[in-house]
Amino acid sequence: MTIDTSRAVEIEASPVKLLGLAVLGVLMTALSTAIALRAFPKIQPGSFTEFCGYAGVLVFGACTLLAIWKALTAHGPVVTLTREGIRDSRIATDLIPWSAVQDITVWKYNRQRFMVLAVDPAVEAGLNLTRTARWTRNANRSLGADGLCLGTNDLKIGFDEMLATTMAFSQASQSRGR
Repeated sequence: MTIDTSRAVEIEASPVKLLGLAVLGVLMTALSTAIALRAFPKIQPGSFTEFCGYAGVLVFGACTLLAIWKALTAHGPVVTLTREGIRDSRIATDLIPWSAVQDITVWKYNRQRFMVLAVDPAVEAGLNLTRTARWTRNANRSLGADGLCLGTNDLKIGFDEMLATTMAFSQASQSRGR
């Protein structure tokens, strides 16, 4: 597969994938609600299991609402790859220059794969990271992903294609820099 790096590649969100995540969220919220309301006979009032049910209602309910909101408001590119760098609106509003990307690795967590960009710390400190990226940065680092994580579970592209395209742009940038 040849990837044309002479022009920008724009990758949009997939409303179908987002709605699929919302359906999964509804199911998990319903299960959490059943646990919280002790619909199963072995759940004791005040137990840790009941607490987990209430926590699940909050977490999965919020995730479901977020997935629905993103599906309904998805418009325009989420990830843009250019000769100059990469921009992922889920991570930062700024373009991350290829010269600042020190490494691109794959991180697997719970059968999901993420592309991890190790960005020069001085450049990363100057990026306008999204709230989500700032909040998850240390947690991801403690789980073994030290960098900015890009997933494809809500995009109109598969992980392998995203990784190959990103690597092609990064390598093309290195070739031009020599």
